[in-house]
Amino acid sequence: MKKIGLFLLISCFSVTLSFSQKAKVRAAYNYYKDPYNDYEKAKDAIDAATADDQSKKMELTWYYRGLIYSALFKSEKYGFLCDHCLEVAYESFLKAMEINPKNEWADEINVIRVPWLTNQIFGLGVDQFKSKKYKDALSSFEYALKISPGDTSIILNSAYSAEMAGNQEKSKQYYSRLVGMKYRDDKVYLALSNLYKQEKDTAKALGIIKDGRKLFADSLSLLLAEINIHLASGHNSEATEDLDAAIKKDPKNQSLYSAMGSAYDNLANPKDANGNDLPKPSNYSELMNKAEEVYKQGLSLNPGNFEINFNLGALYFNQAAEMANAANNIKSNDEFAKAKLSYEQKFKEAEPFLEKALELSPNDKSTLNSLKQLYVRTAETEKYNKVKNTLDGLR
Repeated sequence: MKKIGLFLLISCFSVTLSFSQKAKVRAAYNYYKDPYNDYEKAKDAIDAATADDQSKKMELTWYYRGLIYSALFKSEKYGFLCDHCLEVAYESFLKAMEINPKNEWADEINVIRVPWLTNQIFGLGVDQFKSKKYKDALSSFEYALKISPGDTSIILNSAYSAEMAGNQEKSKQYYSRLVGMKYRDDKVYLALSNLYKQEKDTAKALGIIKDGRKLFADSLSLLLAEINIHLASGHNSEATEDLDAAIKKDPKNQSLYSAMGSAYDNLANPKDANGNDLPKPSNYSELMNKAEEVYKQGLSLNPGNFEINFNLGALYFNQAAEMANAANNIKSNDEFAKAKLSYEQKFKEAEPFLEKALELSPNDKSTLNSLKQLYVRTAETEKYNKVKNTLDGLR
């Protein structure tokens, strides 16, 4: 009889303890729900329940905790009670699912609660980004990505935030993930390529642009990016091919004509790594004619383009200077006289374009110096003095 009495006593104690733990959880919910909405007391009660050895084993505890912390985030009155309300809410719902994947709220958690939390965390990241809190935005987007790892919008915003926060590695990581997913936006390829260009990895930068162009064959932005890489790398032959394609896509873009003219000029007048002149190619005259033609096409669109006027004037000036140097080696007076007439004419061809460039940018020192040298060659003393005085005034 004594043993049976002891067993009944222990059983009653266990049942009482079980009801006590459930009562704590139920109290938290009662504080949370309408009409009370006392989220402070609800939080205190549910925090106590999740710390208790018995009630923390119940999925109901964690489900209610998810509800309460979600409400705290939305509450103007009680929001100050937690710093990471949304993360706590998500982890609480996750815990409920871990304890019992088939709990009675499983569909609600998966279909309603978790997507809502993802949207709220994403929205928080957007607000932080707009406020230029880029590191905080990155943290928010990365947490949202933890919940929804395949969401391209979240990956893209993670890349943007990382880039703005100065975190190059993470930015590359997220842009690369989008590239791997063949994300349908050429700007992703441009952004990733630019990051590698900043690291002086030209080969990688160019490879990414080429991959992008396979997907976006009509992208002028990617084509221009490829052109710029070729030009910066001294790959003028490849650049002219791309520039020709770019001009067909955008025939009124004067910058393309300027770049193409320069590319042909560089091909005709190659230099080594130290900037020293290399032997002229066999098709020198053809390349120079193409450069001249392209520059003139650009000016036909707008005669008031400074860069093209200067480049065309410089092209004629440099040709004239080379012709003059070659003439100095001529021993026949008659042949020298003919050569002199030719290079003087070429100097005169340069003059109107350099003068137009100066008109467009009166204090440009490169133009002023070119004209100063030109006026010596053409013996125009008055113009020379005027240019020299302007240069002296700029020093």
